[in-house]
Amino acid sequence: MNKMKEEMKMLLRKISPLGLLFVLGTLLVVVMQTLVFFSASANKNAQSGNSKNLTANVSDVFENLSLEAHAAYVFDINSKRVLFALNENDKLPLASITKLMTAFVARDHASESALIVLSKDDLAAEGDSGLRLGERWRLGDLLNTMLIISSNDAAHAISRFIGADEQPVVTDGEQDSARTRFVQMMNRKAYDLGLTKMEFFNESGLDISGGTNGEATMNGGYGSAHDVALLFSEFWSKYPTTVEITALPAARITSQDNIAHVLPNTDEAIGKFPGLIASKTGYTTLAGGNLAIIFDRGINDPVVAVVLGSSYKGRFDDMAKLVATVGKISE
Repeated sequence: MNKMKEEMKMLLRKISPLGLLFVLGTLLVVVMQTLVFFSASANKNAQSGNSKNLTANVSDVFENLSLEAHAAYVFDINSKRVLFALNENDKLPLASITKLMTAFVARDHASESALIVLSKDDLAAEGDSGLRLGERWRLGDLLNTMLIISSNDAAHAISRFIGADEQPVVTDGEQDSARTRFVQMMNRKAYDLGLTKMEFFNESGLDISGGTNGEATMNGGYGSAHDVALLFSEFWSKYPTTVEITALPAARITSQDNIAHVLPNTDEAIGKFPGLIASKTGYTTLAGGNLAIIFDRGINDPVVAVVLGSSYKGRFDDMAKLVATVGKISE
């Protein structure tokens, strides 16, 4: 032992003051790196535990939820976190949820101030939303009308107007129509957004008759609850002023001919959804009842929720259950 002490003393005498500082500095760096490593490991474990607890909490609150809808999807827009999913990738008829894509494509290709004059053919679509032959509309106002009362006439007019500017395609000696070109634009937009289950056959989402007795054989638009949620959140993010009218119980819109239209929202359950930002309904014989909404569950905490394949009334009840359940999730 005494020999070791003597050797240490000799070694220290040989080390210069500068060298001694270097040795001490190296030891300090090693100690600090060790502390940082253990601190990071502790934080990672804590975060992992919090994530597991949050996942468990989400699963717990939705565990006993019963829905009439065939498919549903609830998605936190900011965190990109899925809160609930039921058959979310099944390809289903969208009905008037289709009009979200109609509005998105229209906004991408024309100014809201563009002027549309309604033709007889524009007003030939199923349903009467009070629009008049020859009436002049700003595109922005016609989009609002289409979305809040789900006007098929408005969708018909918009698709003709926007599609007319698209390059015609000639097949077998026949030129496709403006509306056919617009539907092609809708499908290209779905492809560009990566919405693989979406496919459109008209701009309104109306059922298409093809049977021998005139019965509906297909819908005007198809997609999954997952894809509808992504479409709606992307549309709202890019064009929030276009969809904000859909959070109102009713609206008064005046055309360029100074004709006032009082328009009740087709979403009859607006009061059941606190913090509602936007909504879109859909219903046909083939599709059943559909509903998509975006709501704020806190300060700047938007959530998109979709139900597909419910009933006319069931879609509102299903959505009310989803919104109430999301409110039970603890962060």
